[in-house]
Amino acid sequence: MSTTTVNPRMRAVLDAPRGRRFSRPAGATPLTREQRMLAQMEGSPRVAYRLEHGTLPAWMLVAEEKRRSRVGPRSSAPVREPNPTPHGGGRHRSRRRWRGRGLLFRAASYTAALVGGTVIGHLVTLLA
Repeated sequence: MSTTTVNPRMRAVLDAPRGRRFSRPAGATPLTREQRMLAQMEGSPRVAYRLEHGTLPAWMLVAEEKRRSRVGPRSSAPVREPNPTPHGGGRHRSRRRWRGRGLLFRAASYTAALVGGTVIGHLVTLLA
């Protein structure tokens, strides 16, 4: 072990508990991830358009207003989120229930796969 002296300010920082080692200016709130990203892409024309017009195109907002005015105030139309999350993507697959022959076919195919895998496993161990 060496007996070198450490600067007292450095020792105070190293002895402080985690999360308290470095002071932050009072009242300064950290920027959100979106704000940091927008600051980095400040000169981009796409970012400027988004800041000016919002995330949804103007024609979508106009179409929504027309639809609401046609329906009238008596029905409650679902409120659209300002920033919708994308759905799963791909083709829409309907969820079918297996009934009758479909259930029988499904059970038979699982059984055949299980028996086939077992037989192949035994053959591989016998031939090895």
